[in-house]
Amino acid sequence: MSIGRLRFAVAVAAVLLVALGPGRAAPGPAQLTFWFPVDLGGGLATVMQTLVAEFNQTHPEIHVTAVYTGNYDANLQKIQAAQLAGTLPDAAMIENGQTQQLAPTGVLAPLDGFVAASGGRAYLSRFFPSLLLNSYYGRAMYSLPYARSVPVLYYNRDMFREAGIGRPPATWAEFVADAQKLTVRQGSEVVRWGAEFPLDAFNWMVWALIYQSGGQVMSADLKRVYLDQPPAIEGIQFWWDLIHTHRVMPAFTPWNQASQDFVAQKTAMVMHSSGSQAFFRQSAKFAWGLTRLPRNKRYGVNPGGGNLVIFTKPPEQERAAWTFISWMVEPRQTAYWSIHSGYIAVMKEAWDLPEMKALVKEHPEVLVTVEQLKDAYYEPAAPRWPEVRDLIHNTIQDILANKVPLRPALLDLTAKANAILGSTP
Repeated sequence: MSIGRLRFAVAVAAVLLVALGPGRAAPGPAQLTFWFPVDLGGGLATVMQTLVAEFNQTHPEIHVTAVYTGNYDANLQKIQAAQLAGTLPDAAMIENGQTQQLAPTGVLAPLDGFVAASGGRAYLSRFFPSLLLNSYYGRAMYSLPYARSVPVLYYNRDMFREAGIGRPPATWAEFVADAQKLTVRQGSEVVRWGAEFPLDAFNWMVWALIYQSGGQVMSADLKRVYLDQPPAIEGIQFWWDLIHTHRVMPAFTPWNQASQDFVAQKTAMVMHSSGSQAFFRQSAKFAWGLTRLPRNKRYGVNPGGGNLVIFTKPPEQERAAWTFISWMVEPRQTAYWSIHSGYIAVMKEAWDLPEMKALVKEHPEVLVTVEQLKDAYYEPAAPRWPEVRDLIHNTIQDILANKVPLRPALLDLTAKANAILGSTP
């Protein structure tokens, strides 16, 4: 070190000592804890840690400790336990529909002031609009979209070519015809299914079939579901027919098994998350493609995946947490996350970056995920939604297994679900 620099350093140290007084040390960086779940494969926890490390390196005034918390439900359980114990983190990624569960409890910090200071409507216009549908509770905003995805149809290109099918199905009728050609039997045993629709905990396929049939799932006040209406009956009947009439898919496929079945070539088509692309690129040993889910009366899906939230803390902690989560959703970071995961880059500008253009050139099918956002709807969610969600899941599973008749079961389900939702203040 030169003499001049040494003198300058000593002078700065002296000023700090005078300012801080005897026995006081210079303040260190604000310490934040960030919890995040990962519901999909592909080493995404490592990708998240890489981004957090970059934030820490470029923001010396803040240090974020990222903690992997399992899947979305395990993450929520940890949050609820921490709320009772008074040990909540500063920020977290939650399943986007959990915004409507947590916000009424007062545990989430509203983001409206931060958004206003960042440009208000101009700031929000940088996101794809349908990805903001579950960011609000009441009139307040509580979460930012981040690890977002849509259900898409993956298909085995080699099997399609062998079956003489030139393109993936665009309609329900085409889907049935293709699945019939692709199903392979040896006697009474199914060697390969034409398609699989996994019944996941969040009932993703259920909502898609209702939206595709022209219906709505939930009322705007979050007090009622419409599972007894014609679009819901038509959608679930279509799923039932695929299993029992056309015999092209199994009655029940768990979420994680569906992706494994596709990789093992036990099914020619599978509905799964657009966020599964990284896993399929790593694991599938055959040519595959993806396309939007086929339409009935219209195209329709609801975006799923994770949003970023801040928990109610002292103002300086909330400001530091906003600095972190708003950095995470900026174009370069969301592009990095998208490229390494298959999740959608949530800011429109990200798709203009050279690295995203290179991804699109190599994997043009990723644009399907963005295209589906034009036909995306609200993910059903409400303060007591887990009770309703599980009730719906179990009833649909019984319907598809032919344990209960479809129409009466949906009528009974709707009455029970609306009794729960209607009891919420």
